[in-house]
Amino acid sequence: MISRSDFVALKTFIVVAEQLNFRGAADLLGLAPSATSQQISALEGRLGLRLFNRTTRSVNLTNDGQVLYRQVAPLLENLAETFSHVQAKSLVIKGSVRIHAFRSAAQMYLDNKVPAFLTAFPDVHIDITTTDAAVDLVAGGYDLSLRLGEVLEPGLVAVPVGERLHQIVVAAPAYLEQHAPPQHPDDLRQHNCIGWRWPGNVTPAPWQFWDGEQTITVPVTGNLVVDDRERQYQAALAGTGLAQVTAERVIDHLFSGALVSVLTQWEMEFDGYYLCWTAGKTMSPAMRALIDALREA
Repeated sequence: MISRSDFVALKTFIVVAEQLNFRGAADLLGLAPSATSQQISALEGRLGLRLFNRTTRSVNLTNDGQVLYRQVAPLLENLAETFSHVQAKSLVIKGSVRIHAFRSAAQMYLDNKVPAFLTAFPDVHIDITTTDAAVDLVAGGYDLSLRLGEVLEPGLVAVPVGERLHQIVVAAPAYLEQHAPPQHPDDLRQHNCIGWRWPGNVTPAPWQFWDGEQTITVPVTGNLVVDDRERQYQAALAGTGLAQVTAERVIDHLFSGALVSVLTQWEMEFDGYYLCWTAGKTMSPAMRALIDALREA
């Protein structure tokens, strides 16, 4: 096979032969004019042929130089075309991407974005697992995870998707007709609160509020505990009790009046969803394209 140095020298020769100007050829090659001249001199030495007639005013091919150009130029051109063709094929967006997503994140970002993505990239296969557990991406064989910022782990690259989330307490008008709306987070102890628990936990997660200076944490009780945020607010819609949810999930129900927010002066914001992957992971074109699409969502 041709050596690397010979290949570089032949490429330099072709450019100089087409430019008939060492400085112009050097600019195209990204080399110093002296380096270009040295490449040609070294090639002439290895071949035992003079390839160019050089004067202070002009550069021209010798007869041997013309013969070499006619033989080598088509070969390098074909090689460049072949390389471009192979490179183009490698850039086709195809392959599989496995995603872990919190249920609410899947509803907010995946359900309305993945179908359009697959229409644009039909050669991509997406496998989605929804669970509110903060799974180990490597052990689970996942490429990406869509999860809350509060459960990001060391060793993950994370980029925000969307804005910070707004946490509110809601209830159906029917429930509030039977129970006086709470005026302070401590009043929740007298209310039926629909609890939500993290997967694997038995105790419902406490509710959190902002008093203007710090976070207030309130344990809540009630006759219904779920591990699915949608089931939580559906129970609130049915009049079962109070539920603490993100405003983004129930905005339509607030506009329609099906749900009413309470404790509005105690509402708080928190980090929203992040798209993350294992640091150092080799990123396929399909994975990169999906990341870009979800960030635009």
